[in-house]
Formats: sequence, structure tokens, C-alpha cells
Amino acid sequence: MISQDADERAGLGLLSRFLGAIFLVLLGGLLLLDRSLLRANRNQADLDAQSASLLAESFVATQASLVERVANIVGGSEGAKDSLLAHARVERLLANVPELRRAWVIDAAGEMQLDVAKVSTREAMPTEITERMQAIRPTKSFVITVVPAPDNHSLIGIIYSLPGQDGNTGVVTGLILDGYALKNFLERIQSSTRLTLTVLSGIDTVAFVGKPGGNVQALSEGNGIARLPSGGTWSVKTTHALTTRTLRLAQWTLGVLGVLFLAVGLLREQRRALQAAGRSVELERLYSDVKRANTAKSEFLANVSHELRTPLNAIVGFVELLRDGFYGDLSPRQVPPVDRVAASASHLRHLVDQVLDIAKIAAGRLEVHAETIVLRPFVLNVASELESLVSEKNLTFSMSVGASLPRVRTDPTHLRQILINLIGNAVKYTPAGSVSVRARLLGAPILAGASRIDSSRTSDDGSLLARAPRPGTWIALQVADTGVGLAPSDLERIFDEFEQVNAGPRGDSMQRGTGLGLAISRRLARLLGGEIGVESTLGRGSTFTVWLPVNPADLARDPIDPAPDSREAPIA
Repeated sequence: MISQDADERAGLGLLSRFLGAIFLVLLGGLLLLDRSLLRANRNQADLDAQSASLLAESFVATQASLVERVANIVGGSEGAKDSLLAHARVERLLANVPELRRAWVIDAAGEMQLDVAKVSTREAMPTEITERMQAIRPTKSFVITVVPAPDNHSLIGIIYSLPGQDGNTGVVTGLILDGYALKNFLERIQSSTRLTLTVLSGIDTVAFVGKPGGNVQALSEGNGIARLPSGGTWSVKTTHALTTRTLRLAQWTLGVLGVLFLAVGLLREQRRALQAAGRSVELERLYSDVKRANTAKSEFLANVSHELRTPLNAIVGFVELLRDGFYGDLSPRQVPPVDRVAASASHLRHLVDQVLDIAKIAAGRLEVHAETIVLRPFVLNVASELESLVSEKNLTFSMSVGASLPRVRTDPTHLRQILINLIGNAVKYTPAGSVSVRARLLGAPILAGASRIDSSRTSDDGSLLARAPRPGTWIALQVADTGVGLAPSDLERIFDEFEQVNAGPRGDSMQRGTGLGLAISRRLARLLGGEIGVESTLGRGSTFTVWLPVNPADLARDPIDPAPDSREAPIA
């Protein structure tokens, strides 16, 4: 028990270390997965910011190209000789810019040549834009300025100067766009995780996409740069919600729960395995005890039976001497008691022999001494020993064992005991009728040297051969009677040790027996390489079949050639 507890503690310690290693591995995997998800979030935010920067550059470039085109129409290479015609072309061109708030053209003298406004009342020019116009140089250059507005969408001013032929400033064109135009342009790209998108000029907000005032703590930021035609830059910032926060929480929860379930499961399995191992050890110990007890029982029975046989033989010998008159003639009154003593001693010696045989078989001490025998005279010899029993009950005894049957290699002593048990039972349980012994060769090939075809084969041989213990060549030695028969439920039980069917009262021990005869017969048959089977119908008799294996060499030596004496003939 102490060793088992130590083994259990050692097993639990090993399992704990194993679980700790698994937990560390899973924890490291979860951390790597979490960092990968965060990195993917940041990459997504940066990619969104870069895409928004490209869109902002495209928007400003398109509007700058429009301003340059207006300058060329009014005072440049595309300029019309008729100012009215030029103005009309410019107005048609600007009509397709819905986000335009104001556009103008100023000549070299500072006179306003064109002023297009898309508001109901002409508003004053923003101060920031006026200052930029005054500082412009007489070169082909752009000036882009931002006028902050309280709604996070500033006014965007784009100014372009076109020099004249004398090298001085020719015309200055410009336009003012609503910051909502850039917002609408940026909304062409959407992201499921984006919270805000902001375009900044310095500290001023040019455009804002999203929900202002949101308080989201779990977010990632992306940054981008939009390069302007004037040489300046706008910064683009995006914020993205960590939409994987739920996924990460579920990941950690499932991971930790998985480790806990795994630990609990492994601990339970470890305990079950240890309990099963403990039960196995206990069962092995019990099996060893039972085996030792069974061996001791077998040894005890063998020794006791052997010791009982000696005085019983002495009793039987002295009784025979008394009956033969060696010690003087018996009086008429002494003869019956002496006969009873002789019968009881013989019966007791028979019982002791049976107990000794079953003990030897159980202990594995029963040896087989195989000899080659001719079956017909062997069966006749056994039958002659039991002739007196048959005559006492006025039964008909017949035998059908062919003289041409091949020789059998078996132990004659064990086969004799089997036949005596089977024939004795048949006589014992047959009140009237007949007992017969017959033998058949089954499964043998017809050899080329055979002189005649085996005419003893019948249509029943196939069904009988199907009940053989295994494929091969067999001699089926059958003992049949017309006695009381057996119920189907008793066909296998009768071969168990100490099992009896209709045993009778215990006081009639001479008729009752020990219930070992058939058990010994089946074990002996199996020792000889064969088997015993039974077929019976209640009230109509039984047929016991002893299967004896036939060596192929005996078939070659004794070809199948049935003789007339193989026919069934009465013995008594």
C-alpha cells in the first residue's frame, strides 16, 4: 500500500509538471496571437491613413488643375480675345464644381476681372486668402491656404499666379472650396474598423470623417502625408477601433478555460488510471491467491486420493479372499454382507479414481502415452467388460465398427476410460431398449490406391462432419442409447464438474455417482486432440460422439476398404 501511494504521488507530480509545461506553451501561443492581432490592427490603420492621403492629394491636384485652366482661359495661352466669351467659358467650367464657394480672376493692375460666387450674398474675401494674394510672386506657382471653420470642415483656398509677357504678374486666379467637398471625397473609401479620419494643415482641421466626441479607449492610430502642388503637406490621421478586443477576450477566455479543462481531465484520467492500476494489482493478487488455492486443492485431492487408494485396494483384496474361502468357508448369513462390502469398496475405489483423475487433469500432471491401436478389437474388448451390466438390464447391445478403419494414434488407457464412462452412462440411463456403438471415418480423401469406393458413407456424414471440432480427418466414435434423453438446457451443463441431471436421492449413493464422469471424459478427449459432443432428445435417448483425429500417414498405410464385418451386429 505504501508503494502504491508513492507511485500515485510520483504520477501526480509528473502530471503536474506536464500540465505546467502545457500551460506555459499555451500562454506563449496566446501572447503571440494577441500581439499578431494588435500588429494587424496597427497595419490596417496605417494603410487606411495612406489611402486617405492619396485621395486628398488627388482631390487637391484636381482643383489646382481647374484653377490653372481658368487662369489660362482668362489671361494665358487659352485666353479669349473677347473677355465676355472668356467669362462665359469659365462660368461653364465652374458650373460642374458643386463644392465651389467662390472663384475670381485679378489682372496685373489689381482689377477684379471675374468674380463667381455660389452663395446668395457675396461674402467678403477671407483675410488669410487676401494676405496670401498680396504675397504671391509673378511665377507659375500655387498657394494653398486653409481657413478654419467651427464645424471641423475648413474653407480651402487655392491661388495660382500666371506671369505676363513682360515677366510681371499677369493674372491671379483662385477659388475657395468647402471642406465638406474633401470629406465627401474621402468617404469613397470605407473601413469597418475606422473610427475617425482627420486631414490637418498644421493645427487646423481641413476635413473630418467620423463621429466627433467619441470616447473609445481601445483604438489604434495611423498616419499619412498628403503632398500638395504648392510644395506643402497635409497630415492625415486615422483612428481604428480594436474590433478584435472581443475576439482577444474570447481567445484568452477559451484558452484559459481549455487549459483548466485539460488539467482537470488529465487529473481525473490520471486518478482513474491509478485506480485501475490499483485494481489490476489487487486482481492479480487475488488471482494468484485463487491459483495457489486451486493448485493446493488439486494437490490435496491428488494426494488424498492416492492415499485412499491403497487402503481401498487392501479392503477389496481381503474381501475377495473372504469370498474365495481363503480364510474358511463363509456361512450363508455371511455371504450377503461380504458381497455388500465388496460392492461398496469397488464403488468407493471407482469414485476415488475419478477424483484422482480430475485432480491430475486440473494440476496438469496427467500424461498422454500415444500408441497405434486398431479400433475394432479395442472397442470389442471394452464392450465385453460391460456385457454383464447390459445383461442385468436386458438391453440390446450392438456395435458397428469397421475392420477397415485406419489405425488411430492415441492413449488406449484414456480412450478406454472415455468409452467405459459413456457406455456405462448409456446403460445406466436406459431402462429398456438398446445401446449401440458405431464408428465413422469422416473428412478422408479417396486415395488413388484404394481398391473399392467406401460404400459406408451416407448422406448424414456431411452434417456430422460439420460438427467436427476443426477441419481435418476424423473418426467419429458414437455411443447411442434409447434412454431418458436430455433437455436442451442440460446439453452443456452435464460436462461441468459435479453436475448431475436427475441425480436421485442422496441416500442412494451407489446410483447417484459424483458427476465427474463426463467432465473427465471431455478433458481426456481434449488431451487426445479431440472432443466430445452430444445430441439428445428428451425421452428418446442420447448420442455421444467422441472425435478422434486421424494421422494422414495412417490413411496412406490403411486405404479405405470396408469389409462385410463393418455392418451392425448384435453383441448381446
